[in-house]
Amino acid sequence: MTATIFNVAGLIATLVGVLLLFRFGMPYRLPQINEGSLFADKPTEQDRRLNRRYRFWGWVGLVLIVLGTLAQITAALLSASWS
Repeated sequence: MTATIFNVAGLIATLVGVLLLFRFGMPYRLPQINEGSLFADKPTEQDRRLNRRYRFWGWVGLVLIVLGTLAQITAALLSASWS
């Protein structure tokens, strides 16, 4: 029973993590604030907030994928030890 809980929790965490990464992108992407460009406007505070938000949710998605994978590995090890 415990292995099943870990497996389902891992699948849900991984699914949510993948969906977050599809929506917000990888957390190490280049910020879209045009700093240093001669032809673009200076970044506004709204641009900076948007980049922080995307970076935060990108990291949350990446961490959820790792935690989901670890939960599935734990489930596999628990089910193997019961056999």
